[in-house]
Amino acid sequence: MKSIKEDFSLMSILLIPVAVAINMAGFGLVKLLNLPIFLDTVGTVFISFLAGPWIGAIAAILTSVVSGIFDPVYLAYIPTSVGLALTAGFLTRFKFGNNIIKIAISSLVLTIIAVVISAPITVIVFGGVTGNMTSSITALFLASGQQIWSAVISSSIITEFADKLVTVIICILILGSMSSRYLIKFKYGEKYINKSKN
Repeated sequence: MKSIKEDFSLMSILLIPVAVAINMAGFGLVKLLNLPIFLDTVGTVFISFLAGPWIGAIAAILTSVVSGIFDPVYLAYIPTSVGLALTAGFLTRFKFGNNIIKIAISSLVLTIIAVVISAPITVIVFGGVTGNMTSSITALFLASGQQIWSAVISSSIITEFADKLVTVIICILILGSMSSRYLIKFKYGEKYINKSKN
């Protein structure tokens, strides 16, 4: 319980709207360009890396609610967003994401979480079709003779890994550009301070 309270510092709480705004910017960019990835969890992963999993979970829920106003499909995926926030916050304790190998591992772990939580929602709630670019890839797998579960899982693995790899790289670039004086104000900020810049 003490660890959870430590996550909710004033600085962390003030950062939540920024994380939601980053998520919404990614959401809007993908919709505008019709990209085959999501980019709607960049802010969630960023704030989870910096301030911990519980702050990230709050940002994830708020983002899903706001996104749901524009596309109700996103409301069904709140468990996925929260799962990603908790996982990203857990990974940051082990300083994951600060070199190429750890970025790849972080992306893979986040992909597994996203697929495990999202695939049942996609199949059971939406019958395998949600109307985004992943559905187009799912349709290709179905046309090749795959069953609905394997088609959804296969398409999710492809799109989620691409999305989470880009997401983690963007987060690490943002964290790397932040000053040490600002980073130190967050629970896990010290893990991202570049000693060579000081």
